[in-house]
Amino acid sequence: MIDLYTWTTPNGRKASILLEELGLPYTTHPIDITKDEQFAPDFLKISPNNKIPAIVDRETGSASWSPGPSCSIWLTKPDS
Repeated sequence: MIDLYTWTTPNGRKASILLEELGLPYTTHPIDITKDEQFAPDFLKISPNNKIPAIVDRETGSASWSPGPSCSIWLTKPDS
């Protein structure tokens, strides 16, 4: 299962579109950047540069943030 931390911005939508197209199961966690939630300590543990989207793969524990690296991880995932 994948955890997707995102908001309704163009960059925030890219990862969810890719996950949908790949048919990978995921849970969305909204990070409201209008309320500065990207600076919350718990989110900074996932995305130290305070950027969305951020993805955590529960199976491997790996995390990535920003649309480019996030997308490339899932394109190279063996089961995708």
